[in-house]
Amino acid sequence: MKRILTVIIAVVVAVGVFFAGYFVGSFTNTDVATLKFVLENYKKYYLYEDENYLDIMVDSLLSEDKYSEYYSKEEYDIIKKSAEGKQAGVGISIDTQSLKIVRVVGNSPAEKSGVKAGGRITAYKKATQSEYVSAGKTDDFNDFMTQVDVGEEICLKVLYQTEEEFIVKKQEYQETFVNYVDDKGAYRFSDASGKMQFTSYEDELTKVLDENTAYLKYTSFNGRLSDLSGSVKQFETALAKFKENEKNKLILDLRGNGGGFMDIMCKIASHLIGTDKANPLVSKAIYKDGKIDRFTAQNVRYTNYDFERIIILANDGTASASEALIGACLDYDSRDVVRVVLSKNSDGSYKTYGKGIMQTTMESLDGSAIKLTTAQIYWPESNVTIHGVGVNKSIERYKDKIIQAPYQENVDYELICALSL
Repeated sequence: MKRILTVIIAVVVAVGVFFAGYFVGSFTNTDVATLKFVLENYKKYYLYEDENYLDIMVDSLLSEDKYSEYYSKEEYDIIKKSAEGKQAGVGISIDTQSLKIVRVVGNSPAEKSGVKAGGRITAYKKATQSEYVSAGKTDDFNDFMTQVDVGEEICLKVLYQTEEEFIVKKQEYQETFVNYVDDKGAYRFSDASGKMQFTSYEDELTKVLDENTAYLKYTSFNGRLSDLSGSVKQFETALAKFKENEKNKLILDLRGNGGGFMDIMCKIASHLIGTDKANPLVSKAIYKDGKIDRFTAQNVRYTNYDFERIIILANDGTASASEALIGACLDYDSRDVVRVVLSKNSDGSYKTYGKGIMQTTMESLDGSAIKLTTAQIYWPESNVTIHGVGVNKSIERYKDKIIQAPYQENVDYELICALSL
């Protein structure tokens, strides 16, 4: 479905590497001549002509690969803005079955209104309407949100332990990607003052963490800006707080982090991989012709933090660049400080999403683009590829470092497991 939804549905969208500047030239081979013949006659004579015929054709060609896609100029413009963290909507991700809020986007209208993950939407309406609509199917809620204009307010009833009511305005905002908590305070990024800042907020987690441990939530390898609006600078700012507050144990929460750009992953990895190599390989991509792209980390800063433990939280929403980062951390863990704590999935399994392939997006001269799966991703030292299987205990080399968190209902049992480690 090509339309841009105003509510982000909790389906992992694992975005690969974007390379602009490529375009498809003119060819004279038989295939292109035949395609031109078909198109000319389709547009001239076909009774049921669809003006979106390019979408239909490309969707048919790529029907076996859910990661490859054609974008019109307008759609690709939205994709490029999203890559910088520029969003429009209310900023919640919901489970497609239950309408449970699984994520509240950083710095979004929903976050600023006090909406938190974990609750279930029970009713909704526009602020100008008198009667609530009882929440039923996700599609009905999505249809409702498409009818809400930017600048309009909506009212949500959300069931946590009790039902709470929120007023949220649909608007454009700059997404943020990092939350940091230790026993001295909780911090996130906000542009409420007109400038992106690392600001404090209340979080019960401050009472749970001991004097040596910090928690860092990282939601996406996106935000391709070099200042505090970008996810790399936000990540580095949080680690600077980690060092300033003299912590040495880090809980890195990658649950629900569906990936993003590999160049961003390389910059994040430079802080977390235990190696003294110059420009170490952190991931590699092998193409259909055997060509290899080597992704390396520059200016490794691992020793800056004196890590005694790095515990990574991951679930079936942890995908792509997140899985690549986990692989790099494990492959370079010569000091044995890394552990990966896995959530129990709805089918009873313990594994991450399992996206070990990379997409390349090629832009046409008219501004449209095609995103194609072009390579398989491998971990840097072990050559493990997790595509289709995810990070799990069957990776023999790391089975003792991959922990299956004992399930407990209605609590953050993965965090409890991490704290016990």
